[in-house]
Amino acid sequence: MPVPALLHSAGMKLTGDPDGLAALKSFQEGNRDYLKFLIQEATSVFEHHVDFKGPDGTPFRLVHDVRTGEFRVEKKGA
Repeated sequence: MPVPALLHSAGMKLTGDPDGLAALKSFQEGNRDYLKFLIQEATSVFEHHVDFKGPDGTPFRLVHDVRTGEFRVEKKGA
């Protein structure tokens, strides 16, 4: 039985840098617990963002908009 996709769950809107989105998708497929951690941190920390690195080491930031509930991925340093 397939596991439901976290990034495609109802009500979760995710936008931003295509490479960052691909990195999150790779976590969904290979390191689901880390993806859950990133989402939880972005929603619960005071700054409403969490930094992470893609599989190739590229730094990204996952930002949670508390007003809309949406998530945005930004490439750090861009």
